[in-house]
Amino acid sequence: MPRRYFFHIRDSNFVSVDDEGMEFATPREAAAYGARIALEIGTDDRDYDDAELSVVDARGHEIARHRIQRQMPH
Repeated sequence: MPRRYFFHIRDSNFVSVDDEGMEFATPREAAAYGARIALEIGTDDRDYDDAELSVVDARGHEIARHRIQRQMPH
């Protein structure tokens, strides 16, 4: 049965809370999706100092944390 996971972004003093989330069959799938999103965010044209994406389950438990780092677009 799929479960809902949320993807919150923290950048220094700013926090973007994901109120909608997405459903995944396993925590591993949600964590992998979070890693992919963190990588994509890093291609934005801005610097990310100390930014992270947290993957949180519906009970509020963090299951993964991914650092967002500036990436050069392909």
